Amino acid sequence: MTAIYLIAALVALTWGIVFILRGSLTLGCLAFLVVGACFGHRFLSFDLGPIPLTLDRLVLVLLIAAYIVKRWLGHTARKPVTRTDLPLLIFVVLLILSGCYGGWGGVQGQPFATVFRLIAGYLIPFTLYWIARQTPLNRSKCSLIHGTLAGLGVYLAVTGLLEITGQWWAVFPRYIADPEVGTHFGRARGPMVQSVSFGLHLAVCLLAAWVWRWRFGRLGTLAIVALVPLMLAGIFFSYTRSVWMGTGLGVLIVLGVTLRGQWRPLVLGGMISAALLLVTTRMDNLISFEREYEATYTGQSVSLRGSFAYISWKMFQDRPLLGVGFGQFPTAKLDYLSDRSTALNLEATRGRVHHSGFLSTLTETGLIGLALFLTILIGWARTSWLLCRDATLPNWVRAQGVLLLGVLGIYVCQAAFHEMSYTPIDNALVFFLAGITVGLKTATEELGSAPSTFALPEKSTAPLLADLGNAVS
Repeated sequence: MTAIYLIAALVALTWGIVFILRGSLTLGCLAFLVVGACFGHRFLSFDLGPIPLTLDRLVLVLLIAAYIVKRWLGHTARKPVTRTDLPLLIFVVLLILSGCYGGWGGVQGQPFATVFRLIAGYLIPFTLYWIARQTPLNRSKCSLIHGTLAGLGVYLAVTGLLEITGQWWAVFPRYIADPEVGTHFGRARGPMVQSVSFGLHLAVCLLAAWVWRWRFGRLGTLAIVALVPLMLAGIFFSYTRSVWMGTGLGVLIVLGVTLRGQWRPLVLGGMISAALLLVTTRMDNLISFEREYEATYTGQSVSLRGSFAYISWKMFQDRPLLGVGFGQFPTAKLDYLSDRSTALNLEATRGRVHHSGFLSTLTETGLIGLALFLTILIGWARTSWLLCRDATLPNWVRAQGVLLLGVLGIYVCQAAFHEMSYTPIDNALVFFLAGITVGLKTATEELGSAPSTFALPEKSTAPLLADLGNAVS
């Protein structure tokens, strides 16, 4: 067995050196995202101390090494820091300083929890953002990004349907079938074994597949349209309200940007009317629908959000500007659980992580941190809007702007109801797409002075902003 491990290590080292010297940074980023989502810690890990070695961490190390080498050799696009980047840089520094102020001790029994959350939730995604932003981009690389995400979406959708139908023999990786692994067993949860991450990824892949239409003609578009019901079914069986809302908002944004003519008011009006009808007539069912074979669980989840909001408001009143310190909410909230001036069950939040990323940011980093976080999202949205509305740009550039605009709609809904910084895969996916988009925008602005870093090919013969009827007829 030792000989096998040694041979595997030598092979990995050889290919690692090849990738560092000759590999594509775009491909490396995609490999990290796919491996992290599908073949992470639960799939394979080696105990090397407080931080186990996993496949995604190995890919990340190779990716960083490749970026350093390529930057030293001058093979990266050295794009200047823009006003879109500054809030993110300041926010990351604020998190580090806030963590130092609050202490890195973590909660009882988890001494490295705060450090791990900073690394996984923000530093790794920021690294991916920065590498993606500096990567030279062209038509084929954007096609690779959109196509890889579309393929990942097909895998996730099929896996989710296999879970729901109980076809465990066909599910891979095998640990997905184990109810003791992860959470939300009984829903479609995929290799993430967590329905929120599964739904976020699948919704992003759905939008990526849709905007990938710029790469194909009419037959290719029909094939992509045929995948939409499959992915929507996987999203539905995640049984997660925030995922449903995020998908609806993301699809609404993308269709609102891409549709033209009579199709826009028809499709968008129909979607909005259907959503309003569903909310007004089935609100009670949406709050307490049966999932995980226990309808009361969902109702409790909804009531907990009120308790978290109340505690967050009290904590914000005490420390409005800088908060209690990054990672300190699990321990700082304990002082507020004995409040009897409210009928809310505050004690039920003990031992639970925050149920809202925005409120978590507000309580831990104060108004300054939340303002920076919102500025980051607004800056990315503005960049996406400018790209997708610039008719002088080729369709593959505009498609990336459309994609990130829809992805932000998905992400905002998840961050409103979940803290997304406890694993690297969720923020990393969004930060990567943001880095690609900001990199494209920066490259278009610098095109006159640095044409070698951004070669604009001829425009596609099939317009991106085409009528849906023309695309599928």
